Amino acid sequence: MGKKIILLNAIVCAALLCPPIGSNAQAQEPYYKGKTVRFLINFSAGGPTDVFGRLISRYFSRHVAGNPAVVVQNMSGAGGIIGANYIAEIAKPDGLTVGIFSGMYLPQILGGAGVRYDLNKMPIIAGAAETSIVYIRADTEVRTPADLLKPAKPIVLGGFTRENNKDLALRLAFDLLGVPYKYVTGYAGVAELRVAIQRGEINVTSESLTGYNTGGVLMVRDGVVIPLYQEGLLGPGGDTVRDSRSELPSFPEFYRKVKGADPTGPLAEAYKISGGSRTMLRFITAPPKTSNDLLMLLRKAFRDTFADAEFKAESDRVMQFQLLSFVGEEAERVNAAVFRAATGPTREIVKKMATQ
Repeated sequence: MGKKIILLNAIVCAALLCPPIGSNAQAQEPYYKGKTVRFLINFSAGGPTDVFGRLISRYFSRHVAGNPAVVVQNMSGAGGIIGANYIAEIAKPDGLTVGIFSGMYLPQILGGAGVRYDLNKMPIIAGAAETSIVYIRADTEVRTPADLLKPAKPIVLGGFTRENNKDLALRLAFDLLGVPYKYVTGYAGVAELRVAIQRGEINVTSESLTGYNTGGVLMVRDGVVIPLYQEGLLGPGGDTVRDSRSELPSFPEFYRKVKGADPTGPLAEAYKISGGSRTMLRFITAPPKTSNDLLMLLRKAFRDTFADAEFKAESDRVMQFQLLSFVGEEAERVNAAVFRAATGPTREIVKKMATQ
């Protein structure tokens, strides 16, 4: 009997002193405590992707258990492809590196040189839709839509790479309008394009609404450039529609002012592919093989950041508009819709243009 009592006491003591199975996990510190999360931007500092990423970085930590430090790294080159390849091939799937990309759809869809990433195989955290603004140097003396047909100087379009959405949207638009142009590509980012505009190396380019509101508009105020139109987004019916956050006409509306009719034909259908890419202009991702648990943590952190009242206030102040964002499964659905829009004969038209 005495032995039984001693044994029972030992069991009770063990139960009191030893935590139950699973309680260690509850007592563990948050995964992100004491760690640093890196936001990798696939374009140069000072451009719209950089502005977007750095704005998020200032609020992200407060919405992650453990409040990690956040650093921003720019990895530009090849129209953003170098940074995207890095996330796809090199970055560790440890939840400590987040890719914040722009303009990566068409290089993949068109099989661009050097593309080794696959957006469909990268865990999507979130995304954001955003139109782009096309502007022209004031010394071309284009003051009205009709003036574009008789500019005072030859038109020179500037972009990133032949298969980049920026380049293709500009070239498709000017081909549809029947405006001759010279085409110069290979600029590393929007900051470099602005310098080229100011030097007169090129006289037409585009910027996302973020870039335009934070930098391009300054050139408008100084009389260097004049805005022409916004490129628009892909609407529910598959047509190019105006982004309500800009008062500028969409390209189809601008075209009607120039030509007196709607754009039609294969080039007009091909133009809609670029609208799909802008509907997910910002693509936020983790490296492949990131665990689902970490992906869920990151998605929640971005969702909460986008809902943060202070973040929204700074977005209004810095970008002068509110984000149209998608997180988690909603972002996955938008991603799938972008790829669906780039199928059939129109894809071949754009692919051929990217090689010329």
